[in-house]
Amino acid sequence: MASPTLTPLDNPFLASTPPSEVNPTSLPPPPGSSSCLPWETAQSIVFQLASIILIIAFAAPSTNGTAKLVTHTLLVVGFVIMAAWAWQYICAHDIFGWCLVFAVLNLCHTIYLSWTMRPVNLTPEQRELYNKVFKSFKVPRHVFKKLCYYGKITSLKIGEHYSEEGKSQCVRLSMLLMGKVKVFCEGEFLHHIVERQFLDSPEWDSCEKSEKAEFFQVTLTASTYCRYITWHRDQLHDFLENEPYLKQVFTNLIGSDISKKLFMLTERNLNQKGGRADIRLPSAGRRPANNYDMSGHLAAGTRGACGTGIPVIHRTSAGDDRPIGRSGREIVPV
Repeated sequence: MASPTLTPLDNPFLASTPPSEVNPTSLPPPPGSSSCLPWETAQSIVFQLASIILIIAFAAPSTNGTAKLVTHTLLVVGFVIMAAWAWQYICAHDIFGWCLVFAVLNLCHTIYLSWTMRPVNLTPEQRELYNKVFKSFKVPRHVFKKLCYYGKITSLKIGEHYSEEGKSQCVRLSMLLMGKVKVFCEGEFLHHIVERQFLDSPEWDSCEKSEKAEFFQVTLTASTYCRYITWHRDQLHDFLENEPYLKQVFTNLIGSDISKKLFMLTERNLNQKGGRADIRLPSAGRRPANNYDMSGHLAAGTRGACGTGIPVIHRTSAGDDRPIGRSGREIVPV
């Protein structure tokens, strides 16, 4: 079938253009025909190179910070080459402008990722604490550095007290970096605190919602030379409010630490009494059943041996099961 012949009436372009200046390839396509006739030849190698780099960038995994940095770096290179192709070969200012915008945006993201992944100088003690505690939670090193900025590393000599029962206020949170600390309640040994455990996690948890500072219910004494990092309660609380992910990490660590202390108390009661105590006890503010024998459990005042409210039940008269501490004081609800 022969292609239709266009006349000046069918195509205004022919009526306004002298025949000598008409380029067949520049004629608008007739109605109903394809707009890609004839097809353009393949673009230059610059365009092909830019496309290949963009494919590699989008195909790269983004599972961690390094992979994201590589992806955005490749995107910057690809869009810069694409912008150069648009400027030099096809003279398309709009394509050049958009490619330049994409390149600048990815460059800004690359700079940001490089800043967050920059090397952070840590002391040997800070580096060991990060690698053994916080690295598994994927806490960024620069966030951990700011956490250490609000903390202070200090030491305890053998026999020196970190806190004294009924005298020291609960105004800080500390983690033991090296050494071993003994915990006493009313002169009786309870358990040890070892490296990378909190010294006062129960006190932090029990005083978290209290407006006034409370006092320790136990005495913590260094049995060896100890080093620990400590944070002031108010400063640490304000810092964690601005770092919600790190706040969840601390909640996890403190909860796990309290559970370990409860388990050590349970094992101690097992060794002394010959039976395993149940740590799922009624709170100090609840009245247990009359037939609930808890005489073998350890008491340490209103907060329990490690600040968690484990009472001892002493039967003073028939039907009277009030929880009484070893000092003879009744444990009152808190």
